[in-house]
Amino acid sequence: MHSSRYLVGSLLADVDFSEARLIVEFGPGSGYVTREILRRMRPDARLISFELNAVFYEEIKSIAETDPRLTAVHGSATLAATMLEPRSVDNIVSGLPMGNFGRRTKLAVLGTVQAILKPGGHFSQFQYSLLDYRLMKRHFETVRLGYTPLNFPPAFVYKCVSE
Repeated sequence: MHSSRYLVGSLLADVDFSEARLIVEFGPGSGYVTREILRRMRPDARLISFELNAVFYEEIKSIAETDPRLTAVHGSATLAATMLEPRSVDNIVSGLPMGNFGRRTKLAVLGTVQAILKPGGHFSQFQYSLLDYRLMKRHFETVRLGYTPLNFPPAFVYKCVSE
């Protein structure tokens, strides 16, 4: 599966790159979205990417070696709650395969998002189904859906705003 430029555009549409100082990425995979975030980020902004898969982590670590604004973390997205100040993150962009997670893991990830995201901050999560729409609505007052039919496979982007 590949993140097309259309999917990346939808994922990053709510990030105000002129203002964002701290962006967190969950599940960066091979770094396609990571590179685009870095390309758009302010010179004084920081990106922290959490990747559990060892092979993908090495990819992200190699990107971090060329751009000091990126910190690669080898571990679960839920580590962010212990590593970052509460309510300190401007935006969270997630490529986690939430559809493959059990309810407990999904709740842990969403709890982490709520713990670290600033009030009014944006959380973008892409998935290939709408199975988690009600779960997202229970955690965020504002949940908009983006749809990228030109991605293969077509994907949905949950666009959530922290209270």
